[in-house]
Amino acid sequence: MIVKRQKKIRPWMLKKEMIILYYGLKDKRTSPIVKGAAVLPIIYLLSPIDLIPDFIPFFGFIDDIVIVPLLLNLAIRLLPVEVQEDSLSKASANSKKVQRVFVTVIIVFISLLTGIFFLIRFFLINN
Repeated sequence: MIVKRQKKIRPWMLKKEMIILYYGLKDKRTSPIVKGAAVLPIIYLLSPIDLIPDFIPFFGFIDDIVIVPLLLNLAIRLLPVEVQEDSLSKASANSKKVQRVFVTVIIVFISLLTGIFFLIRFFLINN
């Protein structure tokens, strides 16, 4: 089954592209060089070293918004065509499951933040 894929990552496609990259990295046909290229955006995003420091208002975050999707696009383009097609079909087949997991993670994260907020508030009021 040949699935035609768009050439560029659009902002509304970023989640699907990340899922495609996830399945592509799990595939045994993917070379270690491509796996290394896929880890680069995550390292750059988490690294305290940026091209433009984050403490500079607005411009500090713009480089993250631009560079990370470009690096993700590069990593996806480096995947072999067969792996891209297989990953796209797996991502499409599991889209509902991924959506449920994503919503669950968001709910748990918000619940944890709310709990931490009320714990801190409780300890600050009682001391």
